[in-house]
Amino acid sequence: MQTTTRDTKLDIIAEAFKEAVADAIETHRRMGRSIVVGENGVVRRVRPSEITPRALPHDALENDLTPQA
Repeated sequence: MQTTTRDTKLDIIAEAFKEAVADAIETHRRMGRSIVVGENGVVRRVRPSEITPRALPHDALENDLTPQA
């Protein structure tokens, strides 16, 4: 069995965090809610229409469960 190094674990955690943030942003977009971001030291509100759509993990599952005509 191969052991996982500390750096590899941190990489896994960082990737999971990025995915969680991206999912939260997409959820806000779908709900029509703005998000607030910091860019170059300036706080800025981003409208839902400015957020690029992204698939969520459960989208494929929902499509699989949708009755087909």
